[in-house]
Amino acid sequence: MAAPRAGASRATATALGAAMAARGLGALYDGIERPLVRVLARMEEVGVRVDRAVLEGLNLELTTEARQLERHIQDLAGVDFKVNSTPQLREVLFNKLGLQPQKKTKTGFSTDAASLEKLLGQHPVIEALLRYREVEKLRSTYGEGLLAEVGPDGRIHATFNQTVARTGRLSSDAPNLHNIPVRSEDGRRFRRAFIPSEGCRLLIADYNQIELRVIAHLAEDPGLIEAFTSGTDIHRTTAARIYRVDPADVTVAMRSKAKMVSYGLAYGMEAYGLAQRLNIERKEAQDILEAYFAAFPNVKRYMDEAVAEARRKGYTETLFGRRRMIPELAASTYSVRLAGERQAMNAGIQGLAADIFKVALVRLDRALEDAGMVARLILQVHDEVILDVPPAEEEAVVAATLAAMHGAADLRVPLEVNVTWGDTWADAKG
Repeated sequence: MAAPRAGASRATATALGAAMAARGLGALYDGIERPLVRVLARMEEVGVRVDRAVLEGLNLELTTEARQLERHIQDLAGVDFKVNSTPQLREVLFNKLGLQPQKKTKTGFSTDAASLEKLLGQHPVIEALLRYREVEKLRSTYGEGLLAEVGPDGRIHATFNQTVARTGRLSSDAPNLHNIPVRSEDGRRFRRAFIPSEGCRLLIADYNQIELRVIAHLAEDPGLIEAFTSGTDIHRTTAARIYRVDPADVTVAMRSKAKMVSYGLAYGMEAYGLAQRLNIERKEAQDILEAYFAAFPNVKRYMDEAVAEARRKGYTETLFGRRRMIPELAASTYSVRLAGERQAMNAGIQGLAADIFKVALVRLDRALEDAGMVARLILQVHDEVILDVPPAEEEAVVAATLAAMHGAADLRVPLEVNVTWGDTWADAKG
């Protein structure tokens, strides 16, 4: 097949440029997405160094524990069976042991994690099963999975995607380094395997509560803005307003619930979702949400207006011009329309946070190159960037990083950046 002519390629590029300009996407493409391609390509090429011995040790530990748990589960059940076989597990749990099924699927009673968790306390095999699944997931995905991705140079070269997530957020695959576990101690141990280049340290810089700051900016809510500009504990301040108590009287439980509400709003979470997360009755969850919106009324107004505007236009749009089409808002099915409303509520928040982070990446990469520094961006995960930095450049790189991230957007509240150092990713994260 003949190669396309240069003239045809230029014509296509011109047509695409005109189409983007007509939709108001030119600035987003030229100012953020196109320069970001080079940044991500450089990160992919450099990769992140790993300590293979640490990965192998973790994999061996998990493999050993998984085999021990398999035998323990069989002993508790009183029968030999394939623990990973859903039909066999279903037979053991619901027929042999007589446990009460929680949910039925097309193929039979469910043995998923949520169903098993509801059976906790009914038989010791359930706790062992849940632990086995956790260990086996870590072993297969992060033990064997990460080892398989280590290149001949001792580094993992992941692929970064800038247009896969509908919100505009970056993602990664081969392997998915955005999904390294952080919620469990076993999972966090994998971060010990990520190390700097010889003679360097890892610098980690991450935006502090960027989504909540974006909500404060977009909603123009005086209470949220005051909390962020005063530098107080935002979750304690939020809890104090929700429960109408003095900040000094806020309990750990109050703060935890307020924190869950604040972060949940960034994803369009409603009463049902809040009730599930906090393990409380839906009525209590609804009362908490209503108290939140009474304390911060502009947030509710912003979300209602975001849905109305998206329904009118068919899409949402960030301050940088990023659009997200939401055809679900015009669906004939109520549940689909409801899902569209949740997307419309969070698209502007998630999208703006994504834009800010991408701008920061472009600014930081350019600053390092302009200064002729050896330090390199090697990884980004969610709202944090990770850099390889030689000792002589540490002070200059911190200054460049803070300047790039603080200056990525001008919001009504300050953008706060946390900076930490470590000889492993785990050390730097604390």
